[in-house]
Amino acid sequence: MRSDTNGNHLAAPSPGAAIYVDTENLRDSDHAQNIVAEIIANWPGPLPLGSVSLYVRADKIAVWEMWAESSYPDLRVRVRGVQHFSNHKAKNSADLAITADAVADLVTGQAATVAVVSNDSDFGALFVKIKEMAHTAGLERTPFLWITSPDAGALSPEMERFIPDAMRWDLSAALAAPAADAAQPEPQPLPKPVKPAALAPGSAVSKSDTDNEAIAEELIRQLPIGRFKAADAQKIVKKRWSKHPAASGDTAQFGQFLGKEVWPALQKRGVTMPGRSSPRTYEVTQAAKDSIAKSKPKPPTQPPSREQSDAEPTPARIAATVAATITDDLFSATAAQAAIKSAWPQHPAAKTTPQRFGLWFSEQLWPIMERHGVVLAKEKPRRYEMTPDARHRLTELG
Repeated sequence: MRSDTNGNHLAAPSPGAAIYVDTENLRDSDHAQNIVAEIIANWPGPLPLGSVSLYVRADKIAVWEMWAESSYPDLRVRVRGVQHFSNHKAKNSADLAITADAVADLVTGQAATVAVVSNDSDFGALFVKIKEMAHTAGLERTPFLWITSPDAGALSPEMERFIPDAMRWDLSAALAAPAADAAQPEPQPLPKPVKPAALAPGSAVSKSDTDNEAIAEELIRQLPIGRFKAADAQKIVKKRWSKHPAASGDTAQFGQFLGKEVWPALQKRGVTMPGRSSPRTYEVTQAAKDSIAKSKPKPPTQPPSREQSDAEPTPARIAATVAATITDDLFSATAAQAAIKSAWPQHPAAKTTPQRFGLWFSEQLWPIMERHGVVLAKEKPRRYEMTPDARHRLTELG
C-alpha cells in the first residue's frame, strides 16, 4: 500500500468503480432516477461498477434506499441523508459528504474510480485532490470521472476548459432525441415524463394533460404545416410561457428540451422528424393539425363564487383558491387571509385575528402548500414564495 504526501494511504485499485450522485443538483426525483439509470445501463468502463452512493434529503433516505436496492441488487448501495437546517437548500452539505466519502473509499480500497454525478463546479477541488493522490501513488491515470447532465445548470467556464475530456461524461446527447440512424418509429403512448418546471400561472392546461403535452399542442396550433426548427418553437414558448426555464435558455439548450421532453408528445400527435442530424428539423403534418382540431383549452381555475361558498370548504380547496387569487409571487399569511375573506367571508379563518390566523395557516394550509411546491422565502417577517409550478399544482386542487 502506498501513501500520498499527506500520509493518506491510497489502496491498490479494487475491481469496482463507484458512483456518487448529488441528487439535489438535479431537477427532481424523476430526473435523478433517469440519470442514474442511464449511467448504470451505459457505463463506459473499463472497470465494472461496484457501488452507487446517493445523497438525498434526510427525510427521503428510506424511499431512496428501497428504490436503489430493488433496482440495482448487484451493486453496493449507500444512501446518505443531507440534513437541512433551514428552508433553503443546504448546498455545501452534499458536497462535503460526497468529497469525504469519495476520498475515504479510495483510501480504503472500496473504490477504484470515483464518478461524481453533478454539475456543481465546486467538485473541482475533489478532482485536484484525487489527481494529487494518484500522482503520489504512481498511478498512470487519475481515477476520476465527472458526469454532467442536462437541465441541471452548467459547469463554470474554467471547469469546462480545464477538465480533460477523458475525465468528462456529458449525458446531454444520450438523453436527447433518438439517434440519427434510427428508423422512424411508430407513434407510441407518451412515456412517464421527466417533469420540467410547470408552466406560468394562467396557462390553460387540463388536469389530464402534462405540461409537455400542453406545449406540444400549442406548437401544433401556432406553427404552419411544414418544417420547423427549435428556434421557431422557442419563440412560441417564450411568448406563451415567458417564465418557463426553456424559454430563457439558448437555442441549443431549448433544442435538447424539445427533443427529449416535448418530442414524444409531438410524435404522438403526428409531427415527424425528417432531419435527425444537428440541427434537427421537425414537420407539422395535416394529421397533427387534425389531431387537435377539436381540442380546446380549459380556462384557468377561478376562485369559487359567493353562491358556491356557502358550505365550509376543505383545506385543499382553500389552498387552491389562495393560489388562484394571490397575484404576487411573494405573499404573507395576511394576503392568504384576505383571499379567504373574499371567497368565504363567513369562514372562521376569515374573521379571526391575524395572530390566530397565522397559527391556523401553519397547521391547515402550509403543509398542503409546501407539499405542492410553495417555499418559505423569508423567516422574519415571514414571507412565502408561490412559484409557477406550485401555483399550477395548487389551482388544480380546486
